[in-house]
Amino acid sequence: MSTPGDYKQQHLIKMANQIAHSIPTRDDIPGQISAHMRQFWTTEMLKTLREIAAETPDILSEDVHSALQSL
Repeated sequence: MSTPGDYKQQHLIKMANQIAHSIPTRDDIPGQISAHMRQFWTTEMLKTLREIAAETPDILSEDVHSALQSL
């Protein structure tokens, strides 16, 4: 994996956290995030986000971590 400052990684982090904060219905936020990711994110994007979550967990919201566990 490339450095944490890598633009692509920073973009994925930003998108994941934005999804978590912009879910309109506050019920089952992790489920809604994972549904969105299943529909719109590529396998490579999810793989990279999982690596980021493992290496630097504090930069992703808890809802994003929960969503990744259900994918």
